[in-house]
Amino acid sequence: MRFAGSSFHQGGVKTDCAVYIRVILGRKIGVASTNSLERSALVHCLDRALRIAEHVSEEGFPLLLPGPSVYADIGSYFVSTASMDDAEKVSVISEGFKRGEALGVLHSGILSTSVGEIAVFNTNGVEAYHPYTSAFLSSISTGEGSSGFSSALSKDISSIDILDVMEESADSCLKGMAPRDLATGVYRVLLEPPAVCELLHWLAYIGFGAKNYHEGSSFLSGRLGEKITGENVTIYDDGADPRGMAVPFDLEGVGKRKTMLIERGAASGVVYDTFTASLDGRGSTGHAPFPEDPEGPLPDHVFMEGGSCPRSEMVERLGEGIVVKSFHYVNGLLNPKQTLMTGMTRHGTFYVDNGKVLYPVRSLRFTENILEAFGRIEEISREVKVFPNHDLPLSSITAPYLLIDGFRFTG
Repeated sequence: MRFAGSSFHQGGVKTDCAVYIRVILGRKIGVASTNSLERSALVHCLDRALRIAEHVSEEGFPLLLPGPSVYADIGSYFVSTASMDDAEKVSVISEGFKRGEALGVLHSGILSTSVGEIAVFNTNGVEAYHPYTSAFLSSISTGEGSSGFSSALSKDISSIDILDVMEESADSCLKGMAPRDLATGVYRVLLEPPAVCELLHWLAYIGFGAKNYHEGSSFLSGRLGEKITGENVTIYDDGADPRGMAVPFDLEGVGKRKTMLIERGAASGVVYDTFTASLDGRGSTGHAPFPEDPEGPLPDHVFMEGGSCPRSEMVERLGEGIVVKSFHYVNGLLNPKQTLMTGMTRHGTFYVDNGKVLYPVRSLRFTENILEAFGRIEEISREVKVFPNHDLPLSSITAPYLLIDGFRFTG
């Protein structure tokens, strides 16, 4: 259910399936796909995968298939999410519209619910099946020259307070009216979870996957065991952690397991699927992507470990600096080895002095080496928030608030 300007403008239901068949002949591999479950379509898909495998060049490493595994018992299916209909969505969001209009704020965004199932089978005896639901709400509030943002992600929609999310974005919008210009330079910053999530997403994409690691383009290449951030930074991937959008196995049927990426500031590891693991003499960490994905294995359930500071105290501890709600148009490919990124602030940027918010700030561009910035983290909130992560419905990034003593704004 999409809405804009406090009006509904698109409601829709999509029903689809995707079947991938991977055929391995020695060191040759063929993949084909279809979105039909008809027997004739499946037979044709298998035939195409077989013919592709017969005609491609051999890979330079063994192509192995995983065997049977025991999977964690993870509950990802909630009737509350599966049964929510359009009338219920319209009713609660309409109430959010009324509250926003009373404040002079308009709401735009999306409320979506998904019901699905993942199944993986192979000739080595893997039989993996997992049903799931997911619910996502994104609310952008707009007023006189300002905007605010809030979101919520859960397997269980009854755990999402829809009106509270909409009110949070409205409150951020109201506080951001009449923004002022701020000179470029290096400032102390308090990054809220949406901003931290964007940085973690890029770190995962450019550095935490085995393919980038082996190609030498990852910032972790040749640096495992080295200190790369402050000791208060721990980042890991855990598909079995119920705080994220948990799922017990990957798309090869390998059981998920916790994988440390950065532990107490030290580079700890990357994530593997079966094929990339064979290159390094390791076992898969349960991160096989869709078969046609050229990026290789990437973290699906990223967690940045929270700290001990209450969120309510972080603005006061910031002292003087900038609070950043979120980033957009982030480019993490400027120099992946150096984690040099640039992007814009969005939906709420505020100048703080003496531990109090003084005024909103117009959009700023940052250009920063993110790992170096993570070496200057002074405080990490104990509260964390969950956000979507790339295309797989059951994937997520869980991020805290970060107080960083030095973040460069260049425009």
